[in-house]
Amino acid sequence: MLAVFCRRLRSLLILLLFFTGGNLHWQAQKPEAQPFAAYLLQRGQIQQEIRFKVQGRSSPQSYRVQLYELAGHQLSEPMLLVYPEELTLDGSYHTLAEIQPLYDDPILDIYSRQYQGIIRPVKALELIESTDSPTLLLQVRSFLQKRLDTALGEYSPLARALILSDTDFKREHRQSLNRAGIMHLVVVSGLHVLMLSLFLLVILRAIFPRSWAEAIFMLLLLAFAALNNWAPPITRAMLMIHLAIISRWLSRPLSIAQNLSVSLFVITIISPAQLFHLGLQLSFTAVALIAFVLPLFQPKTDSSDRMFLPRIILRYMLLSLIVSLGIAPLTLYYFGTASLNGVLANLLGLPLIMLLLALSILVLIWDIQPFILCFKALADLWQAWLDLCAKLPLSWESHWISLPSAVALGLFLLLIVLKIKRSWSGWIKLAIPIPMIISALLCWPLSPKNELYIFNSGVSDCSLIFADDGSSMMIDTGGLIGQKAEIDLEGIQKTRSWLQERLLKWFKRNRVNTLDYVVITHLHGDHAGGIYDLLKSVKVKNLILSDDTIQSELWQDTKVLLKLKNTRIIAITDTCTMSIGSHKMKFLHPDPSFHETDLNNQSLVCRYDAGSQSILFTGDIEREAELYLSEHYPKELRAQILKVPHHGSRSSSSTEFLACVRPGIAIINTSQRNVYGFPHEEAIRRLTDIGAEIRYTYEGSQRFSLKP
Repeated sequence: MLAVFCRRLRSLLILLLFFTGGNLHWQAQKPEAQPFAAYLLQRGQIQQEIRFKVQGRSSPQSYRVQLYELAGHQLSEPMLLVYPEELTLDGSYHTLAEIQPLYDDPILDIYSRQYQGIIRPVKALELIESTDSPTLLLQVRSFLQKRLDTALGEYSPLARALILSDTDFKREHRQSLNRAGIMHLVVVSGLHVLMLSLFLLVILRAIFPRSWAEAIFMLLLLAFAALNNWAPPITRAMLMIHLAIISRWLSRPLSIAQNLSVSLFVITIISPAQLFHLGLQLSFTAVALIAFVLPLFQPKTDSSDRMFLPRIILRYMLLSLIVSLGIAPLTLYYFGTASLNGVLANLLGLPLIMLLLALSILVLIWDIQPFILCFKALADLWQAWLDLCAKLPLSWESHWISLPSAVALGLFLLLIVLKIKRSWSGWIKLAIPIPMIISALLCWPLSPKNELYIFNSGVSDCSLIFADDGSSMMIDTGGLIGQKAEIDLEGIQKTRSWLQERLLKWFKRNRVNTLDYVVITHLHGDHAGGIYDLLKSVKVKNLILSDDTIQSELWQDTKVLLKLKNTRIIAITDTCTMSIGSHKMKFLHPDPSFHETDLNNQSLVCRYDAGSQSILFTGDIEREAELYLSEHYPKELRAQILKVPHHGSRSSSSTEFLACVRPGIAIINTSQRNVYGFPHEEAIRRLTDIGAEIRYTYEGSQRFSLKP
């Protein structure tokens, strides 16, 4: 109704209506958990005879498959098969396999999982002789892929990326492509659809009358979108081109704004979930910038002007700059990256890709040596140009921003555009409210209060507490990727940590720049592995260690590697209590009377009290330390939530200790599969016997709201 009376806001309101309607449609159509998915999540792991069909590679070590039979029961579930050897595309296989569910992490994940679970064969795969022939689409895709591989050899991944959306080239050169700001040139997108359209239309118009040529072209474009699995950017571009042709046939040409809106409307009706797909967001944003923002910077010129060509080049660079700046809020939020190197990289990169795309099609049609040699020569030139542009300085990596900050940056760029479009008098009306909104977004409080996070960090520990006044305390920092728990911390600065890979992104999106306290329970790699990356990236005011740890030779060697200049070291020498806001943290272990040389049993044990709620953090203590605590501090061990000692090892969670704690919720920090076999059955049984609700961090990071 508002759109009827507010003409100036009509386009924006209609666009908002599409997004709102699409979201409601998506939520209404969102399916409940399927019986198989629910069963798999409940069991955690199953081993059964299965049959599945291969759909394509996901990585060099895995395949996308469709599970269609489990123990004789028919079903249809998307799964991920871990298998490094070559399999037949669209082939059906039979085997005995272990199946584990995949879990969404509600805290750390942005994207939802694509697969229900992971399949790991127990026996050799047996190819099933089937009377069902592969679908025509898969046959065509397989034929094209084999033809490119045969003709181009090691150069084939680039051609497959341009025509079939193959990810091998992107995966291999991801960092260089991001730095150069030209990832869009090797990922099949609306740009490729446009280039392909120009190429095909020229050929078809030379053979057929105009109307016939356009009709055949539309069919070929549909086939191209299908070959690329209806990727959102390709679907958007295909729809816009089809709409433009059809509207011209009907003598009702559409403006670019109308075309974008109708395309968005069609996508909303057919597949509303695509509205929230990053590819579609980037595609629509880029097209909108080209359609509405670029003309504001383009003065009219005469083609006879001597400076015509240089001005074309400058406009093209301006286009690249506008698109790079316009999508920066999205890329910084989702990927933590942004690049202006593309302003220069696109100058040669785009013409090269256009030629490579045309040559890829020519090689498919007629794989003669001149075409192949030209493709290889241009591919070498493209690679050299990519490597050169990747070294340019105008790129940013690992700079994730929060959602309010992304919106604020988008509004700031919008304010600049409005200034160019409007006169000073018109712009002044917006110059006050928009900066006020931007300021409010930038000051938006993101650091939570009265919350506890126990993160999914694999077989390692990392917890984070926010008190009622916003004060923060981290307990342990997660582990080192690909390393065992007992790894020496000597090479900690050379090994990437889980904290660097996962948690720092969450920190930056939530503006966690400072930690008031960091507690390291002991110096095993699965608890202290992230300390180097943490101190390098976040201001840590206080680092809390046990006195035994500080006196150890291991700490003396480790602290040399750490940036501790502005961090105060606090030694826990005995049982003590400290305040965090109005909450209390009580350190119970080790006290001066406890003597043990084992690092696990020297772990700091502390209880956090928030109102009537208590959470007990136990490091990796084992039975010896548990019995000591049960004897000396039985009342202080009582807690509603227990961070289970030593990842659920059989050597911990003793009956005497659990009788003192009596937790309602027991959280085990572990991964689904690990070399230690955690959690052990004996520990699970003892926790079950006391009636505790057992939760595993591999099911997703755990979040608890604490009472003030």
